[in-house]
Amino acid sequence: MNSRTQNILEAAQIVFARYGVSKTTMSDIAREAGVARQTVYNAFATKNEVLREVVRLEIKRSIAATQEAWAVTRSLEERIEAFHQNGPLRWYQALCSSPEMADLLEGMNDIANEEMQRGEAAWKTLFVKMLNDLGVRSRDPKISIVDLADYIFYTAKNAKYGVQDLESLQRRLQVSKRSVLMMTEV
Repeated sequence: MNSRTQNILEAAQIVFARYGVSKTTMSDIAREAGVARQTVYNAFATKNEVLREVVRLEIKRSIAATQEAWAVTRSLEERIEAFHQNGPLRWYQALCSSPEMADLLEGMNDIANEEMQRGEAAWKTLFVKMLNDLGVRSRDPKISIVDLADYIFYTAKNAKYGVQDLESLQRRLQVSKRSVLMMTEV
């Protein structure tokens, strides 16, 4: 990705958070990026395409940050904590900083659903590899490594529902992490 495209995507992320998906225009993105509107259209045919690329970029960044943290950690507990920091806690804080959080979520769900599904599959594949690399096994023979990876990802991803604040989310994620540690052995 060239620097101009990167700049457009970073600007789009800012204006999507500021105005919401439905209210953001390609002109808003261009203005924030400091480029002509035609430059944005040369890179992306539609606003929906821009949103999909923003979601894809954020997933890549989150996965890369988690992998970087995992490179210097050795325990399952530390790795789950690193995922929580670079995944659900980061996502929650980003969404809470948006005055148009509901619109942003709705827009991402409607427009970028396919990208989010690809991201979920990438996360689960990453967790399976991590669990295997650490030699983690379930204490229950009926629970596979794939089941554990799925559980780690989805309990963390869905932990945000119904929480009032960041501290509540952190507590919920701690319970999720503890349950995984109790279900597994190395």
